[in-house]
Amino acid sequence: MVPIKTASSDDMRTPRKPRPISVVLPDALRRSAYTEKTLDAFISMYIPRGQYRASNTDSQGFVDVLPLLIIRDKALQMAVLAIGTAALGRTTDDEILNLQARSLYGRALTETAVALRDPTRAHSQAMLLVPRTMALFEILFGSDRSVDQASSWLSHAIGEMALITSRGAESFSKDDAAHSLFVNARFRLLISAVRTRKSTILNAEEWKTLPWGNIPKTPDDTLCDIFCGAPELMEAMELIVSGTLSPKRVERLRALIITKAWGLHLELQDWFTKNSNEVYTPDIIDSMAPLVFPDLEVACQTVRYWVIALLIYSNLDFAANVPETPTSWTVTHPDRPHPRMYARFLARSTSYLFQERHGIMGATAMSFPLGMTLFYMNRNHAADGPYLGMITKAWNNPNLPSAIRDFLANLRHGQKMLSALKSPIQTTQCLVEGRCS
Repeated sequence: MVPIKTASSDDMRTPRKPRPISVVLPDALRRSAYTEKTLDAFISMYIPRGQYRASNTDSQGFVDVLPLLIIRDKALQMAVLAIGTAALGRTTDDEILNLQARSLYGRALTETAVALRDPTRAHSQAMLLVPRTMALFEILFGSDRSVDQASSWLSHAIGEMALITSRGAESFSKDDAAHSLFVNARFRLLISAVRTRKSTILNAEEWKTLPWGNIPKTPDDTLCDIFCGAPELMEAMELIVSGTLSPKRVERLRALIITKAWGLHLELQDWFTKNSNEVYTPDIIDSMAPLVFPDLEVACQTVRYWVIALLIYSNLDFAANVPETPTSWTVTHPDRPHPRMYARFLARSTSYLFQERHGIMGATAMSFPLGMTLFYMNRNHAADGPYLGMITKAWNNPNLPSAIRDFLANLRHGQKMLSALKSPIQTTQCLVEGRCS
């Protein structure tokens, strides 16, 4: 096993030189006058105001490799043209372009199916970008197709996971492009594991070591290593609330969750000690003031840290039978952080990430943390009602992109039923899958 080196925080925070966004297509893709315009429209929607430096590392990595890989596979070409055409159709309110985008999306699905039957194409780097690009299409434009956006997004995430695991962990240490694709995909893949409440192969030691080889891990990499353990907690919770287990089996699972969650707690505390400069810490913890971050990169990293903490500590409280009553407003535990503190931090972050200047990137970065926050806070309206009000105010911001509002509404469909649900896992299930009715 190759030991993992951790890069210093200073190395990871070296400022990037600003450069303009420009996607230049090869001659083979210059099939119409609007091809490059469609990609410009997509980049401007995806990256905050089209400014490369204003985006986070994940977005920058995606934009960097897209022009390099688009020439290598027709499925990726069709997916990129579909999302670019849809972006242009949305910005110009052109229904003809919208129809063309749906047609291109259908062709991309067909071409993907063909590619997956070809071992060479299926294992290419270009194919690894196809599920992500098509998932973005679902987020931004799926509501135009009368489909369940959340389920379609999940299906693409599951497909992306299958493509990655089929290549083997060590393959992602072979070159920079493959490694970048893997590390930028991990958080999304872990979200899908949380949503399906299934432990993930990404938590295996080989998948937390071999893709790096001799490449130093970044703070985001080590944070995702901790997140890899969260789906296992959710899977155990799902079994407990299923009502099909014997009392002894339930108690064993509760003990398992407590043990695993406590281990993740210690890892998270150690991560924060080493990387406290990577995230923002509010000066006043118990406040109703909206949070303002130094920049989008710090905001995205911080909400990831907070939502991981929220998942760990809420699962720990559930397994330990910590009571949650209408009069329970506490934000502290004597021996560990309280999940409510992180839920409130996330509620206070919503307005910042929903700002128009942060584009689609800010809102999509907040979608999963927002879902987990709503799940937690709907268990105790008396304590967290004012913070839910902050989320509602940000939600009603007229400058929030309508495509993102549609997608988030699909995720949280049926929120009126949340307060009637007694089981935390059932609440999460309805909220994140958008199927409460």
